[in-house]
Amino acid sequence: MEVLRFTSKKMVVTAALPYANGELHIGHIRSTYLPVDIHTRYLKANGYHAYSICGTDEHGTPILVRAIEEKKTPKDIVDHYHNIIKKALIDTGINFDIFSRTSKNIHYKMTQEIYQRIKENGYIYKKKVKILYCEHDKISLPDRLVRGTCPYCGAPNQYGDHCEVCGRTYSPFELKDPRCAICGRPPVIKEKEHVFFKLSEFQDKLKKWIKEEVKLTKGVKDHVLSWIKDGLKDWDISRDINWGVPIPDMHDQVFYVWFDAPIGYITFTRELFEAKGLDWEEIWVEGKGYIIHYIGKDIIYHHVLFWPAMLMAAGYALPNEIRVRGFATLEGKKMSKSKRWYISLHDFINIWNPDYLRFYWAHSTSESLDDGDFSLREFEEKINKVLIGEIGNFIHRVLTLINRGKIEEPLVENEIIERTNQIIREYIQNIENNQLDKALKNVIDTAGYGNKLLSEKEPWKNLNDESNRKLLSTLAVLLITVSRMLEPYTPLTLTQLRDNLKYDSNIAIQNIIEKYAKKEELSNLLKRITSLKKPKPLFKKVTPEEIKKAMKLLGKE
Repeated sequence: MEVLRFTSKKMVVTAALPYANGELHIGHIRSTYLPVDIHTRYLKANGYHAYSICGTDEHGTPILVRAIEEKKTPKDIVDHYHNIIKKALIDTGINFDIFSRTSKNIHYKMTQEIYQRIKENGYIYKKKVKILYCEHDKISLPDRLVRGTCPYCGAPNQYGDHCEVCGRTYSPFELKDPRCAICGRPPVIKEKEHVFFKLSEFQDKLKKWIKEEVKLTKGVKDHVLSWIKDGLKDWDISRDINWGVPIPDMHDQVFYVWFDAPIGYITFTRELFEAKGLDWEEIWVEGKGYIIHYIGKDIIYHHVLFWPAMLMAAGYALPNEIRVRGFATLEGKKMSKSKRWYISLHDFINIWNPDYLRFYWAHSTSESLDDGDFSLREFEEKINKVLIGEIGNFIHRVLTLINRGKIEEPLVENEIIERTNQIIREYIQNIENNQLDKALKNVIDTAGYGNKLLSEKEPWKNLNDESNRKLLSTLAVLLITVSRMLEPYTPLTLTQLRDNLKYDSNIAIQNIIEKYAKKEELSNLLKRITSLKKPKPLFKKVTPEEIKKAMKLLGKE
């Protein structure tokens, strides 16, 4: 398997922008925010120049609709939810190098600059189009102000730009039985001049890029190539509303949110790099960096077709990888705020350590289009049996036995060290190839190996025996290995262990064994362990009472 292995290039790792019109629930972090955080934590700790980029997507019709319904301004809505979303992510241990906003002036300027470049390069034109207009509300109805039946799969109550069931995009005129999303009345048809992007001219270039250049899973690649085969249509990027980035040469129109939102990846990189005195153009204009996008499967079309075509048209660098994961359900059903069938991140954290949610999703989520279910029964089992029963138990047993036996002589069993080195190599290969669930299994296997040695050797029966002391001294090296490999997954809890043992969290994982198996480093580590007053378990079990609290949130007890 190919790995990046300490590339000298600066890496920009982005998460799809959360939409600033509601709070985040436990499923939202599954496909994007958690994988980005795990990956970049690993990259940074292992010598990469990696930067995690995100921010709230604050334009578009849904926000305007909500503002109309709540008799507020769109700015009121996005200000409120930007802060809620940012806090929820931080409280879950998801720390971006920058978490910005698309409503900032720098983003307006960046979007308009890129539009001008695309226009100068000949990929923009104007033409009159039919628009839907609500006579009752006296308002033009862009895609998100129209609801109807999907023309492809027949799903009812879908938006006018794409279907949330089958994922296809279309124009609001293709909807069956269209109606105004505000008043529910059928709209009338009028004509207005709109701006179009020549997406159709990039069909062959996109096909080549998808087949030969960008890293995608086979499932995603096949999905997108089938859409290209059907033929790409030019893209209407005008919206007749007053909330969004104004189109410079069009009166009373703003850019379609899917034109301006992905430009946020560039804007936020620029904002971060300029604050650090770095050159953002090296990444996005000169193509000397390495760009990775993490997205959910509902926005594949936008990120693998629209976005790269925009970058090609503007002469910007294209992403090197696009990593896609499926949705999350709750107890087998789709999460729904309107039906109160969800658990918010805020509510989860009020009951449990957020590292538990991180572990659960990382353990059960592969890089695929498959959806994943959050089951309270499985959650309890994974935390109590795997995180605590295997990993937490191993760490606590080793700390307790070394502390109790006052073991400070650094002796090492080479066979154990060599086997651990093999697991580390597999871990590195997995995590650098975005197989985050498999890398976590390597951590579990390492802890399981340590537990097996303890059960077989039973060193607690005679802590003065030299072979037992040698075993525990060696397991101290495994303990640091497990801790460092687990740290990207459960960083909030592992910080406590790192502070207690004062081990080096910046040393590359492949160098852990070499460093801590040396006599002086291992001796210092053992002394720190024996100096602990009384080692305490890192994690506490999920209890039936806590499960009842969560069920109560869902109206079930």
